[in-house]
Amino acid sequence: MQVHGKIILGFPFGDKEIKQHCCDFYLSDDSHNFIIDIDEYPIEKAFELLCSNESIYEDCLFCYDENGNAFTIYECYIKPMQIPVKQMKIIWRRCLWGYHIKNFKDEKIISAKYVVQTDEKRYPFHMFVGKNEFEVLDGKVSIGTDWNQNDSKFEGVAISISSLKDGLLISEVEKIVLRMLEIFFLQIGFFPKVEKRKMVTEEKKTFYFMEDFVAYGKTTKRNINLDYVLYTKRNFDFSMVYDNWWKLREKEVVTFNLFSYLTTDNSPVMEVPIATCIQCLEGYFRIHHTEEMLRFSKAAKNQIKKEALKALNSSDNLKEICEKNGIEYENIRETFGRMFGHINEYSLREILQYAIVRCDSTKMLFWYERETEVNEQMYIIDLFIQKATGHRNWLSHLTEQSKRFTYDEIKLADEKLRMLFRLTLLYDIGVEVTDTSLDKIVQRINQWYQSNKLV
Repeated sequence: MQVHGKIILGFPFGDKEIKQHCCDFYLSDDSHNFIIDIDEYPIEKAFELLCSNESIYEDCLFCYDENGNAFTIYECYIKPMQIPVKQMKIIWRRCLWGYHIKNFKDEKIISAKYVVQTDEKRYPFHMFVGKNEFEVLDGKVSIGTDWNQNDSKFEGVAISISSLKDGLLISEVEKIVLRMLEIFFLQIGFFPKVEKRKMVTEEKKTFYFMEDFVAYGKTTKRNINLDYVLYTKRNFDFSMVYDNWWKLREKEVVTFNLFSYLTTDNSPVMEVPIATCIQCLEGYFRIHHTEEMLRFSKAAKNQIKKEALKALNSSDNLKEICEKNGIEYENIRETFGRMFGHINEYSLREILQYAIVRCDSTKMLFWYERETEVNEQMYIIDLFIQKATGHRNWLSHLTEQSKRFTYDEIKLADEKLRMLFRLTLLYDIGVEVTDTSLDKIVQRINQWYQSNKLV
């Protein structure tokens, strides 16, 4: 979508404002910046901005397009392009069509419609929920999904939101839709791009927005790959799934956010995304499966810690060694105390073992590794976990590891580990995937073994 702008009201001009600045500029959802021509901009102010590498910030700028239609751009950064100034660059975050409104965040929304991925390809979002409508958040909100119809043509998928009780703030609507897109992400492996956004307020005003959809806007366009789509079994309670995901995300923040950003696939060091994915998986299990990640109870751990520290305190030999070597005994005691704090926790190796066999879908993902021997003492799965542990340690401790994924192995590890995290999350929120779709993905990933070997 592109709009031809013609007028900016109240444009900052040094210490003054231009009441109505006439210029040509173009807004596009692919690029959140544009350049305008300007004459006789105060050279002192321009020199100050350029030398300090700073910009002029405006909460909003009121504009008109070539047809005289109003629109507002928000969170604007303005900077001169040269001295003497002939052009200025404006970077913006959000655009509201049809209105000049300084603060839209307090508006109450009664309904909204989001259109995702209006590409020629009909991406299989409908396979997750189909043409459906369901209530979520204890009946406070209704969500509907369907193909989006525009002038008798189907363009993308429409997500409709309506408040069943009180009006919602725009930030609340955005969060509700974001959680929906995150569930789509778990199913298809990338974030569908939000192309259009329409909201209706309690006062019957209609808002149309253009912007990158939160942090995920940068991960959508170039990462569309339908090779890893997981189709879901029919006749399941999506309201329950959505509410499960909502509750999980209230606690689960860092690991999922970091994992989802890996979809950009733009790291210059290919080993880094894999190590990050392993860390995300480890962190997720330690946070959300705390009890399962303990070898024995916290009470037993505290008893062991107490007795061990008591033994240290009574050791005259230890105190003598510290004294001879100029070591503070209390520092040694505190170090042992911290070490004992984790003696009942699963290691990363044990967490990966647990993650791989905890449900049918994850077992299926690693069936070949679990059934194929490297030698009489080891299966491929043992080697894979050994390398995954070393790979995480390589990044976490910044030390060389004799066992980690290298060269062609990186592709295999990347595909297996990302899929493992997605299957784990889907299982935890109550989504069952079809054996057919998962088997197709596993066969595609396992083709790696036809010409490669994990060593």
